[in-house]
Amino acid sequence: MLLRSVSVALAALALTVPAYSQSQDTLQIASAMTTRTEDGRLIVRSPLVTDERDFIHRRRARAVAPAPVYDMRQTQAFEPSDTLQQGRIDLAQGRMFEALPDEIESYFDLFMYVSKSDRQPMGQRMFIFERDTEGSLQPYAEWRVSTGREVPEMWKGRRQVPSTPEGIYKLDPDRFYATYFSRLYDNAPMPHAMFFDLRHRGNPTGLAIHAAGSASKIARLGRRDSGGCIRLSPKNAKELFYKIKNTTAGMVPVFAETRGSTDRWGRAARDGRGQLVLEHGYKAVLMIEDFDGRGMIAPVVAYTH
Repeated sequence: MLLRSVSVALAALALTVPAYSQSQDTLQIASAMTTRTEDGRLIVRSPLVTDERDFIHRRRARAVAPAPVYDMRQTQAFEPSDTLQQGRIDLAQGRMFEALPDEIESYFDLFMYVSKSDRQPMGQRMFIFERDTEGSLQPYAEWRVSTGREVPEMWKGRRQVPSTPEGIYKLDPDRFYATYFSRLYDNAPMPHAMFFDLRHRGNPTGLAIHAAGSASKIARLGRRDSGGCIRLSPKNAKELFYKIKNTTAGMVPVFAETRGSTDRWGRAARDGRGQLVLEHGYKAVLMIEDFDGRGMIAPVVAYTH
């Protein structure tokens, strides 16, 4: 009799306390209505996103998952080693902020500039800048990279030019993978892959920042060597991967699309009232250009190529 009474009580309690599931929570996030901030900016919480040309593109609401703990205190303060490096840093910062649209710049806290040139002093380098606690911009790192080979070649019977396209890009928070293998290049390893938030004709591209996956590729950092992605050393790729995941989550502008292709120079999507459309993402932005910096950095140095 006592056991029956306890069973009845537990059943009644189950009726009054709704069960929680992650799938239900995800459904609630995805179906929430679009809202506006006090200053009138639109925050996307529904599947519809509209740019200024009234082009509507469906994309699901994004919830940035917490990253594994990675102690960013391991990174030492970045100090330029000489006047030539300081000149490169200053030039990279100037180039990036000259090209970055003013209307989106304030939404980002981490800025990555990559020169895909094969000539010095700027070529095949990534420069990273971040805002400090007071909002001032500080250099964070200068790292060797490998970008696309940029020459015609044959791959599986087809002619192609593996290129890293110039432009301004966000990173896709739904496509960050500590372990990843290329679907195009015979399962080549792409550790700590950070894919561009870039669509072409309605499909996401395979362009990413990732670690060089072999000793031979690590040895070729500083030269054009990839199929289009941006390769870093394994240590630097891991550091950047967790720095972005752990420190830059927030609301960022949606980049406009035309006929299913993302604008490649940071043109922001706008709603019917002309306000920027925002979404959950990473407050990190990447700029790529083919720029060697020759004749623009003092002291003058003779280069050979």
